[in-house]
Formats: sequence, structure tokens, C-alpha cells
Amino acid sequence: MHITLVTLAYFVAALIAGTIPVRAQTLPFYDVDGETARCVMEAAKGKEWIDAIKIWCQAIGKEEQVVRDELAKRWGSYDQMTRMRCVADNGITDYSSLKDCLERAVMEKSQNQNEARAATEAEANHKAYLDAIKEGNAAYSAGGFDKAIANFSEAIRLHPDDASAFNSRGNAYARKGNLYRAIADYNEAIRLKPNYALAYCNRGIARQKLNNGSDNDDKAKARQLDASVCR
Repeated sequence: MHITLVTLAYFVAALIAGTIPVRAQTLPFYDVDGETARCVMEAAKGKEWIDAIKIWCQAIGKEEQVVRDELAKRWGSYDQMTRMRCVADNGITDYSSLKDCLERAVMEKSQNQNEARAATEAEANHKAYLDAIKEGNAAYSAGGFDKAIANFSEAIRLHPDDASAFNSRGNAYARKGNLYRAIADYNEAIRLKPNYALAYCNRGIARQKLNNGSDNDDKAKARQLDASVCR
């Protein structure tokens, strides 16, 4: 069955203005959206429907007004800028290509929304990380080592690749006398930042306390990396 396909401009006009330029093509029989559009536009022209259109509309069990409302609702679900951009596309020649254009736009919008959401979450996480570091440093300076450990742990959760947060939490553990936990944090800081002089120095001091020694290779390594530390 050959059924006239409609240009996008015609489709927009049929739903909004009622002017209907037509482009004759063959529409696949099972293109439900295309057939629906044809039903709407035949009604919009105010002309008597051909038998094939009547039979099809009867077959899906929907009257013209119901079909019109459903298609208008679908069209209205797209924002105006998207509709007009698709209308202006010279590659749009029929309802099927219109539908493809709109669906691509919806997919792109969804992707953009996801990217915007991810950017917002990343910004919020970074702010929370900075707050945790600030509060941890303040707690450490005030002698609140348990709170400092909690704050630095939160910073590590948000940025697990931050060597300085591990080093700072190691310092808090060391001040509490938990040297093994401190050394574990210094180890991770050095793993993340192999030339981290301060972490080498702090690990060397912790090892020195455990071994009752005067010096060790960690402290020497720290001085080699940065002459200003571990003097």
C-alpha cells in the first residue's frame, strides 16, 4: 500500500498551523508513527479519508481525535528548540526521519544531562574533600587526633589517590602512638608519590621510634630528595 509521507514542515504545520505541503513517497505498512501522522494530517486537511487510512485507523482501534491527541502529546514532549532544529534540517523529508532526529536529540540531551550531573557531583566531592582536609588540619593542630584521623579518612575516601592525605593521617596515628598504622599510611603515600620526601622522613621517624635507632635509610632518602626535611 502506498501512502504519502509528509515533510517535517508539513508535520509541524499540521499540528500547529494547518498548512500541509506533501511529499509523495512509499511508507512502510508497519510504520505506526508514520501512519498515525498521516491520519492526523488527513484530518487536518479537512478532506475525506481514503479507505486505506480508515481501515488502518480502525485496525488499531483508535479514532482520529485520539490519534491526533496522542501524536500532539508526543510532539509536545520535545522542547521547542529541538523541534525547530529538526525542522530546519534539510535531511528531514518525512515523519520517520523526523522521529529519528527527535530521538537523537533526546539521547544527546540525556547524555548532556548525565555529564552535567557528573560535573556537579565532582565539584561537590572536591569541595567536601577540601573541607575534610581543612578540618583535619585544624583538628590535628588542636590535638584532636581522633577527629583528624576521621577527617583525613573522609578525604581519602573522596580522593583515594591523594598522597598528602595518607601522610597527614599517618602523622595523626603517630601522635596517638599507633606507629604501625602510621607506617602503613606512609607506605601508601610513598606508593602514590614515590619522591615524597616528607613521607619518607615521617616513616623514618616512626621506624626510628620502633627500633630505638638513631637514623635509617628512610631519613637519608628524604634528605636526598629534599635537603630541607629530616635535618
